[in-house]
Amino acid sequence: MAGIDLAPRKLALIALFAAAAIAIALSPPPAGTPNAMIGFAIVAFTVALWATAVLPALHSGAIFFAIALATGIAPTIPLLSGFWSNAAALVFGGLVIGSAAEQTGLGRYVARALMSGLATYPRLIAGILIGSGALSFIVPTTMGRLAITLPILIAAAKEAGYAPGSRGYIGIILTAVAGNYLTSYAILPSNLTNVIALGALEGIGGPTLQYGPYLLMCLPVLGIVKGLMFWGAICVLMPAPAPRITSTDADSPNMLTPAARRLALLLAITVLLWVLDFVHHIKPGWIALVAGLICLIPGLDLARIEEAVDFNKLTSVFSLAAVLGVATVLTHSGAGAMIAKGLLQFVPSSGASPAYGFMLIAIATAIVAAFATIVGTIAIVTPTLPGIETATGLSLTAGIVAELTGLQAVFFPFETVPVMVGLMMGKVAASASLRTLIPLAVTGLLLIAPLQIAWLRLLGVMP
Repeated sequence: MAGIDLAPRKLALIALFAAAAIAIALSPPPAGTPNAMIGFAIVAFTVALWATAVLPALHSGAIFFAIALATGIAPTIPLLSGFWSNAAALVFGGLVIGSAAEQTGLGRYVARALMSGLATYPRLIAGILIGSGALSFIVPTTMGRLAITLPILIAAAKEAGYAPGSRGYIGIILTAVAGNYLTSYAILPSNLTNVIALGALEGIGGPTLQYGPYLLMCLPVLGIVKGLMFWGAICVLMPAPAPRITSTDADSPNMLTPAARRLALLLAITVLLWVLDFVHHIKPGWIALVAGLICLIPGLDLARIEEAVDFNKLTSVFSLAAVLGVATVLTHSGAGAMIAKGLLQFVPSSGASPAYGFMLIAIATAIVAAFATIVGTIAIVTPTLPGIETATGLSLTAGIVAELTGLQAVFFPFETVPVMVGLMMGKVAASASLRTLIPLAVTGLLLIAPLQIAWLRLLGVMP
């Protein structure tokens, strides 16, 4: 247990969480789902560890897998499939590419160019939001964008004089990670969550949404308004002095080295392959993994082989697999179906308005995601949409937009893989993000959801 702070307060919290989980597991299960309470207890215990950071993420994930495997709550292969998933390949490849950008100086070079035109901190934050937002139209996954932007922005923070752990540094990393992820809900292929949710909608007989109509329904509110809110939150809650540019010296040259040029070419090819995924159908994770492995080839001088086994990288992949495993436990134990049945208890038999249905879906989705993770929540909430349509008159199209509106209200980093892993890549503690994420999640439900309803009514999607 070396490296773990086992202070009495933390031991007491762990004991409390364990006692609560045991009590849940021993509760009578609903009819037809004998393992539902056990699965719910395992997930609740794991989420409590993540939310309070009472243990490092690696150890919390290890405990989750140990309990899940010991109880046999889910089949072993699906439970462990996160380790060789497309998302895991994206994480590992992206982290190695980030190390290469730092080692070759490409990140510093681009950072200097970026900083030259951004004289104030609010302008810098706005530039990151706009630039990463534009990249969302080109690179189809958040993790792919993080692999490109984070090394550059870490270098930009250094050039601006923001030390790791400072408000300026945390604000920059949060904007690159959470800011880009949350606003990417507005663009259909730029966020894996969108794709999964729309696939689940089709699975229950719902309509197939095309790129253009989706963009029209979601970009103004989930993209532009959410982006402005995020910018304001960072400027107010994470204020920092104006960036300063350090003078060029031998350790931070202002010219591209041969290795940096080779990496720039590799990144250009990688982005091109991501953009053309509709042609070759190769998953973005495997493209990132190959690019990362190329960085490790001796003689190219892009990254050291030691980068492949760095503890932080392995921790990121392990934590990712645990988050995906939570969704598997919810599905196979019947806990997800139990939660969905409970959600339908809030739906009146008839007479409720479509706006009521929209707000019910958005709020319920946000609450469920706070412990079931976003992937698990989609599997839980989406099957309830037809019942809510019958009771409130809310169409399935508006219903899935309501679900995505709730998903963008992220309270904790562990809810979604890109935010959790992006903070690890940027070396920002998960607890440091709560000051921004929680107020944004609350305002996302109180302001974004009603604005989204008004916009859908204007478009004629909702009565």
